[in-house]
Parts: sequence; C-alpha cells; structure tokens
Amino acid sequence: MNKKSLELDKMSNSDVAVESQNGRLTKRKSRIVSRCLSPALKFWLKSQLEEVAELKVNIEGGDRQILTGKIPQVSIASTDAIFRGLHLTEVELSATGMRINIGQIIKGKPLQILESFPIFGQIKLLESDFNASLESPLLAEAIIEFLTPLLRPDFIADLEQPISLYDQKAEISTGHLSFFANVMSKSDAKIPLSLHTDLKLASSCELLLENLNLQVSQKPSNCFSDNIKIDLGSDVELQELTLDSSQIICGGSLIVNP
Repeated sequence: MNKKSLELDKMSNSDVAVESQNGRLTKRKSRIVSRCLSPALKFWLKSQLEEVAELKVNIEGGDRQILTGKIPQVSIASTDAIFRGLHLTEVELSATGMRINIGQIIKGKPLQILESFPIFGQIKLLESDFNASLESPLLAEAIIEFLTPLLRPDFIADLEQPISLYDQKAEISTGHLSFFANVMSKSDAKIPLSLHTDLKLASSCELLLENLNLQVSQKPSNCFSDNIKIDLGSDVELQELTLDSSQIICGGSLIVNP
C-alpha cells in the first residue's frame, strides 16, 4: 500500500480527500447530509410562515457532526415573509448549535427543534410592511397593553371592552415613530388617538421612547412620563435599531425555544 493510500485510510468517513495542484492531499468535510437536510429545514421554516416570497437556507457542517443531531451553523435569508401576521421585508439570520431529531428525519419524519439555540442577524421592515403588521393580533395586543396605562381610568371606562384599535397607521422618519388609531366608545363613537415618540435603544434588551406625546381627541394626555422604557426580555439582545427613510432596521440576537 502506498503512502497516498495510507493517508486516505486515516481520513474519517465524513471527510473527503482533495488533491491540490502540488499533489498534496487535504481534508474537506463531506456535506452530503447537509445538502439533503436543507430541504427538510426549508420545509419546516415555511410551515412556520404564513407566506414568503423567497427563502434561502444554507447548512454548514460535516456529515459526522450533523449525524449526531447537531447543526454547527445555519444561514437563512428571506424576502417578504409573514410570521404570525408580522410582515418582514427582508430577513438575514444565522443560527449556531441547533439540535434536531436527525434520526427521525432520516426515517421521513418532520423536523423538530430539540433545544433552545441563539439566532443572530438583521431584519428590515418598510413602512408599508410595518403598517400591514399592525393588523396582526400579536402587535395589536402589544400596542393596547402599552397604551392602556397611559390613558385616564375614566376614559378607559367609557370604551368598548375589550379595547380594540381601528384604522391603525404608522409613519416612520429619522429616529421618530408616529402612530394613529381610533378606539370605540360604548356608544359606538370612534375616538381618535395619536402617539408621537423618538425611538432608540436604552440597552440591548430595552427600548427607549423619548419625548413621548399622546393625544386623545386631539387633546394632550399628560398623566405619564415623556420618557418610557420597554423591557424586551432576557432572550433578546439588540445591537442596532434604526428608524430612517420610512423603514425600520434592527439587528441583534434572540434565543429560540422549541
């Protein structure tokens, strides 16, 4: 057996021998499994979305690693995706250390996430997509939960219960967000309210609303501080939040739980 054959025998089954121009053998991770797994992961991602125009998935890692059920790194890019009613113009994400049910996938079962893992990346929302997202129950409920403590108790008592928002609209400018909506009184009268605020990061897990101005029926409501922090939770760590030219861009990391 010659030297070259001995070197080949030393390579694991998850490696491929590549001969360079100078005749030396090098190792390169075989990615047969990752190429087969990409469609399964792509199918699972699409099942989590209501709609997506384009979705790209790239899995990095050798066969031996992936066959243990651990994916070293996944890159995801999408355009015009809708997740739980949220319209996401552009998404670029990467995830590390995903653990999946690889044994069941090989048998044709659906992909499942077995452990929490971090994702990193950037999301962009155009103003039109942010406005479309205002119709989602997820965002509408969050806005109502935020607004309720800012409204006078006697005003809330005169509103239709549970409180609902109608004709929502947002305008985004440099560092600034304006929100307009109507609420319904018990007598079925629409009452306009508007909120204007500068929006930035207070910390990696907190939003800061500065110079906050809330008006109800075009009259100021001044029963709150004009600087308010919103805690996003310990699973969120943002490094970027930019409001500019009718769009919002945010970047950072998030822990995804199974």
